[in-house]
Amino acid sequence: MAKLVLNVALPAFKYEAMYAGTAKKLVATSLDGRKVQLPLSAFQRFVTHQGIYGFFEVEFDEKNKLVGVTQVS
Repeated sequence: MAKLVLNVALPAFKYEAMYAGTAKKLVATSLDGRKVQLPLSAFQRFVTHQGIYGFFEVEFDEKNKLVGVTQVS
């Protein structure tokens, strides 16, 4: 399985766009330079009052389908 590490800095007001229906994807660049597009819903459990901030490990299966997201320190 493939894994990427992302440094995400998404303020709360931008995440709220998902609830308004105007945003559904997070586009980010991994630490190794690959660009990835993921559903914002995959990060829902990491939302705080400030938004989504931190390093996240994203895991994909052999067909490049999202398996899971975990926050790393």
